[in-house]
Amino acid sequence: MFRKFNFEKMGKVLFVIVAIGTVTLLIGFSSDTFSSNRCKEIVIKINNADEHYFVNKQDIEALITKNGSDQLVGRMFEKIDLREIERRVLRNKQIKSCQAFRGIEGNLSLDIEQHIPIARILMSDGREDAYVDVDGGIFPLSERYSARILLLSGEYFRNLPNLKTKRQEKILYFLTLINEDAFLKAQFTQLDVAKNGDVSIIPLVGKHIIEFGEPTNIENRLNRIKIFYSQILPVRGWDSFSHISVKYDGQIVCK
Repeated sequence: MFRKFNFEKMGKVLFVIVAIGTVTLLIGFSSDTFSSNRCKEIVIKINNADEHYFVNKQDIEALITKNGSDQLVGRMFEKIDLREIERRVLRNKQIKSCQAFRGIEGNLSLDIEQHIPIARILMSDGREDAYVDVDGGIFPLSERYSARILLLSGEYFRNLPNLKTKRQEKILYFLTLINEDAFLKAQFTQLDVAKNGDVSIIPLVGKHIIEFGEPTNIENRLNRIKIFYSQILPVRGWDSFSHISVKYDGQIVCK
């Protein structure tokens, strides 16, 4: 008599065997990848390093090792405070964020993000000139690298800690639009902002000043400026006017 083969029972046995094998492999993998409890190497990644050169890997290593007095390579990971490493890096104000973590190969890895400048403020209140980033933060200049970006001047920026408040939203949006437009970014060299927020634009080419007014209806006013450059100046000549105004809706006033 033939015995009935119990496929269900055999399936359970095979499942248990496979599960045990998988767990064994994972333990082996974990043991291999984290075989060393000591820091083997410091691996530093700086985002946007090909666009801005505020810091390099040597700067970061100097920060986290306190200029070599606090060596990390060879130290047990349990004695490395990752949060303290991040705090050391963030003491450089050109750095926006830092994440420190242990890599699977026993490396101390750091992921660095620099601030991205969109304008430089020419301070009139005794403070050093500074950069403005895309989020409205203000951070110091670098001795190594000078970004070629829009200049800002005027009483509006006196004692201003940042451009992150509700009042500064329009100015920051204005700067963002200029930086996203290749023509305007190339043509505008400086914005002078009065205490009340009215903006005057100093262009790269031409002897004229553009009165923009307060940063409202921004897209429409910028379009009128483009019309001035594409349709009026080619006919009248680049040095025909000393004053241009798009302050009033629907008008381009040339003097």
